[in-house]
Amino acid sequence: MTENEIMMGFYSFLISNAIFQVGGLFLLWVGFRATLRIYDEGAPMLNKILVTLFALGIVFINLQTIGFLDITWQSVVNELAELDNLSSSGQAFVEFLGTGETTFNLIPNNPVFAVFWLVVTIMLLAPIWVKKQS
Repeated sequence: MTENEIMMGFYSFLISNAIFQVGGLFLLWVGFRATLRIYDEGAPMLNKILVTLFALGIVFINLQTIGFLDITWQSVVNELAELDNLSSSGQAFVEFLGTGETTFNLIPNNPVFAVFWLVVTIMLLAPIWVKKQS
């Protein structure tokens, strides 16, 4: 494959990944609405359990989408590094990330993302299980 073919495939993936991200963020909004409704009005134990499972599923789906982005990004860098003649922008792309092992991981490589998703998880679950102060 040429550098152009690799990058065009990567750009196509970025479009589909962005669509999944939008869907995941919509589900995140739905999850926050559900948890705040439980916090404001209360709910039976079964509803609390179902909304908890829904919220954890939302976090999982979003982390999975980010994981797919990370592994694809690293795969593209590894493919570009194997080419004999690489443009200056392609070389800069490879140098920025560096070649490495392509393994899927639900925990984001960036610690800021990891902390962000931990906070989101707490924000989703706390209103369900913490009693509202009168």
